[in-house]
Amino acid sequence: MIFDRHMLFTLVIGVAVVNGIFSPYLNIAVPITAVLMPEMFPRNPSWVLFFSSILVASATLLFAGVPAAILERLMDETPEATTPMWAWLALTVVLTLPALPNIAP
Repeated sequence: MIFDRHMLFTLVIGVAVVNGIFSPYLNIAVPITAVLMPEMFPRNPSWVLFFSSILVASATLLFAGVPAAILERLMDETPEATTPMWAWLALTVVLTLPALPNIAP
């Protein structure tokens, strides 16, 4: 099978990273990140944007992963089933749709 669980997980992570970099919600994440950022890093814009992108990508993984985890618990399949991973990928792509206009201006 071409798309096993590991390949789908890699695709989910890649889509979440794209959302973290190009998301229009970075405007909301920047002030939050400036407060939550560890003290060992300087508070210059490059570090704040870096941690903001990580925050948005992590939120994308979390918000798309919860319904996929519920689906996985409700389904009686083998542990190698890829249906919940496809659901996680689909939900991650849906959450990434607002970032698509920022990718290619």
